[in-house]
Amino acid sequence: MKIPVLHSDDIVPMELCNILSELGCFRLRHSILPNERLAEVLDDARAFFDLPQEIKSAIAIEHSRHFRGYSEMKNERDWREQLHLGAEREAIGDVPPFLQLEGPNLWPPDPDWRDRILRYLSDVANIGKEVLANICAGLGSERNSLADKPGLDPYLVMKLICYHPQPDIDSPRPGVAAHVDFSWITLTLEDNTGGLDIRIPDGRWITVEPEAGTLLVHVGEILAFATQGRFCSTPHRVVNRLSDQSRLSLPIFLNPSLQTIVTPIAGLSDAPACRTIDASHVHRVLSLNGSGGSFLFGAAEWRRKGLNVWCTECVSE
Repeated sequence: MKIPVLHSDDIVPMELCNILSELGCFRLRHSILPNERLAEVLDDARAFFDLPQEIKSAIAIEHSRHFRGYSEMKNERDWREQLHLGAEREAIGDVPPFLQLEGPNLWPPDPDWRDRILRYLSDVANIGKEVLANICAGLGSERNSLADKPGLDPYLVMKLICYHPQPDIDSPRPGVAAHVDFSWITLTLEDNTGGLDIRIPDGRWITVEPEAGTLLVHVGEILAFATQGRFCSTPHRVVNRLSDQSRLSLPIFLNPSLQTIVTPIAGLSDAPACRTIDASHVHRVLSLNGSGGSFLFGAAEWRRKGLNVWCTECVSE
């Protein structure tokens, strides 16, 4: 199935909302991210993963109080290595505990590399805010109804992910198991390797072919909650089907500020509930049966990272 490609200068809010209701995702071309720049960002990611292991291990996530840094996972659910980053900020305290989620990143030695990555993160975050504003307009809500109050900055997470080649092509291992993202939206840059599947709202899994010069934008759990099912969070999984080539992916998760209390958007009470036809397990933070109410984003994010409760259905694992 062909994923619709929207151009930043020509987005029609109602059309955007219809696409998200029907597919849960779209591809975006943006004037500030021409093909050449996106190719350079992928080259930077590749350069990081090509570094000697001792340099990557020196900035392991275990060395950060803020859940930033390098990690590698080789298990039945994951077959990848990655670098966790966020907006470069000073530590802001540890009371309440979720404040520990903000703080400085751990960086490889090259300062120019760091500056390019931070500039890309900032640009994509601003693009994400534009997308949210258009979503609000398409829903007939105020354009800033999903924006944080002045003085509160969104909590940003960026991952540079390298999915390892398959060790056994006849029995492929998942690069990451089926899950949904805990975000408003996720904006992902991919290389040309392929291997990404998404589940569209009617329950079908489809393979998403890469397309140079675009970001894949999909719905996260928080937006699905806020719209009360008007948009379904988009399950996705990755299997690098190649035995001689890694796969690069750079998702940026646009979230509320840690202090934001997430509530449903007013006036959407007649929104249809998300359909679940495929009964296979999908890792998610919020219960599909939950409705209404509200939650403090920082506390929910701390439960995931600080308390290691990543899936509402896997709490006993």
